Amino acid sequence: MILDGITGRVERKYPLNQLSTWKIGGPAEVVYWPENAKDLLSVWQRAKEAEIPVWLIGRGSNLLLPDEGLPGITMVTTALREIHWGDYTVRVEAGYPLARLAQEAGERGWSGLEFARGIPGSIGGAVIMNAGAHGSQIASQIRSVTVLEMDGTLKRLEREELKFAYRFCSLRNQAWVIEVQLAFSRGDREQILKTMKENLVKRSANQPLEKPNAGSVFRNPPGDSAGRLIEAAGWKGKSMGGAQVSEKHANFIVNTGEAKSKDVLALIEAIMKDVRSKYGITLQTEVESISSENLVFAKDLEN
Repeated sequence: MILDGITGRVERKYPLNQLSTWKIGGPAEVVYWPENAKDLLSVWQRAKEAEIPVWLIGRGSNLLLPDEGLPGITMVTTALREIHWGDYTVRVEAGYPLARLAQEAGERGWSGLEFARGIPGSIGGAVIMNAGAHGSQIASQIRSVTVLEMDGTLKRLEREELKFAYRFCSLRNQAWVIEVQLAFSRGDREQILKTMKENLVKRSANQPLEKPNAGSVFRNPPGDSAGRLIEAAGWKGKSMGGAQVSEKHANFIVNTGEAKSKDVLALIEAIMKDVRSKYGITLQTEVESISSENLVFAKDLEN
């Protein structure tokens, strides 16, 4: 058995809607929460040998999971939270909450993550998508990243070996983040905490935090705003099934209660088609979608 002798929580037929901030998804065959990187690596290698599909997710804050569920093993990194503070540096495992890390750095008077105080994802996911807000992004603070490669080995990559762009990291679809080292600069503690508080107020005022969502659905096209284009095209407040374009911010799709993955995907497709037709702009999604139709095997990592 793949999970024999492994520490950590294991659930069978576990609802994926409990693993995503969108609260969408059917039952996963097996869900496993590794308690350390060693066990995660062991399960990966065993699954590779047995050719069992493996999926790895964090806090699910930027993720759409399938209505039909997932076969194989879904590994959730939220228990990987080991952290080591250094001299204006921190080494932290992938499952550590980004917002919590930002707050703790700010309490120390360390500057660099003020923008991240309101981002609900984990540090591992933040690296993969180069999370950002308020004109800043996580790439600016990264010193090195330890990843799990497709062959089942761990490798440390320096910042110079990685490529970043707007909501992009060269690790996406290539490897899984296990640990990250970030660097900070000395700052004024009170000013840092004030900035983070102001960012939280702005987020609460402008985003539909009262309903399940996955953050911004589309990337902003160069020189424009996805939310502006979607609202201008008349989509604000429109629904498909239980999925609705937020009336508060048009670049958010909210779950009104019983949304399915198919509802969200249909709404995304319709918005993209309409915006392209009206403005000649092809929107690109910022959220990730996992489908059991595209199985991810340990021998052939895709997500």
